[in-house]
Amino acid sequence: GTGNLLFTVLNQFEGKASASAVEIDDVLIQIAAATANLLQLPVSFYLQDALRPLPIDLVDAVISDLPVGYYPDDEVAMDYELMASEGHAFSHYLYIEQSMRYVKPGGYGFFVVPSKLLTADGAEPILSFVKEHQLLRGMFELPASLFKDQRFAKSILLLQQPPTDRIVMPEVLLAKIPELGNALALQNFFGKVSLWMEEGESD
Repeated sequence: GTGNLLFTVLNQFEGKASASAVEIDDVLIQIAAATANLLQLPVSFYLQDALRPLPIDLVDAVISDLPVGYYPDDEVAMDYELMASEGHAFSHYLYIEQSMRYVKPGGYGFFVVPSKLLTADGAEPILSFVKEHQLLRGMFELPASLFKDQRFAKSILLLQQPPTDRIVMPEVLLAKIPELGNALALQNFFGKVSLWMEEGESD
């Protein structure tokens, strides 16, 4: 898209992180590149289909607000485990698989996804995929007040490539993020998440 999510995250690092961004729409990527220049953020942009091979090295983390729908190019989708047995594959499933291909061992994937991604009817393929590859670390449900229609509620899916020195992955954390207006609850929530992640890293 236009990079808002990426720029928000990069701003938190105060110049200590760089990023690569992939977008197939030439107008959107021009907007994103202009914004990155204005914000003086170190981002390399690639105009291409993100489901084709990417010209980047393995990364520490992937961040994406996943587009939900069907992917029309069945020939490209055949290269994925999550290709549908019949008809077109779900594009958001393929984006998750593709993203985690480019994450270093121990690195993370942060995805904004439909809240029922792993529990809806027909979710068995993506659920089996993250379980089989030991990727699932957490699912954080965004506050209900952010969505007028709860059918379109979103969550943050947290995945991690298993570190090379770990045989068993830590416990999966499922939680609801407090309402954004409740500063104390938010502070407590993210404090607990930080402790949970630190414990996972030290196991």
